[in-house]
Amino acid sequence: MACIVRYIIFILLLSSMPAMAAGIVYDVDSTTLTLKISFNKGYSNVNTLQLDKSYVISFETNEEIDFEKTFWDMPIKSITTTSDGTRKRLIVDFESEIVVPEVLSQEGLLKVTFTFPKKISEEPAVGKKAYARMIWGLLIVLAVMLVIFWIAKSFFKKQILTDIPGMGRLLGKADLDLRKTLYFYEVDESIYIIGVTDASMNLIDKISNEDEVARIKAGFSRKTDFGSYMKFFKKSPAIKDEVDISRNTINERLESLKKR
Repeated sequence: MACIVRYIIFILLLSSMPAMAAGIVYDVDSTTLTLKISFNKGYSNVNTLQLDKSYVISFETNEEIDFEKTFWDMPIKSITTTSDGTRKRLIVDFESEIVVPEVLSQEGLLKVTFTFPKKISEEPAVGKKAYARMIWGLLIVLAVMLVIFWIAKSFFKKQILTDIPGMGRLLGKADLDLRKTLYFYEVDESIYIIGVTDASMNLIDKISNEDEVARIKAGFSRKTDFGSYMKFFKKSPAIKDEVDISRNTINERLESLKKR
């Protein structure tokens, strides 16, 4: 009888003792947060669930679990645990973007590791490098604008005198100065010499003599640019004489125009 009483008392004492609890420890730094849940009787059926700003890890265990932690200035806001009978839940709340953890199940141990995204180092908005990039950008833009201006200027200058279908054609030009050019334009059987500067365009002379017209046309037929033509052929005595005659003719016309 006494043995039976002692056995009953022993059972009552066991039933009145609190259930064994699982232990949680964590390790955190600027890059990772590691949670280790240790079990005495074990666990099973681990599941994960991703919500809007929370990540839930649930598992089955007979052991009690109680943990609550708040974090500051980190991607993770807080960690709490809940219990629904033998179903336990570890709830991780995030400030904004959720970090999916690595869950490792071992015998008697559940390890959860959160790896935080690396922060992009921000350079100061204004600094030596920023000023250098800005200056180089302005120089490149200025260079492009100058090139476009030069091309447009050359294009429109050339478009002043172009071939007119059914009327005549541009034979070529002779550069007298940096901004002074003579254009030789053939219309019918005559050649018109037109002086063009940055500010104006004037008719210098009209050449109708067949011999003079033939000499000028022969010169431009060999080289489009009259000035380059003279340099290119100056080694040939016969052609040099012919070019000199054409050049002298142009000079005489210019001098006669000045005396008018």
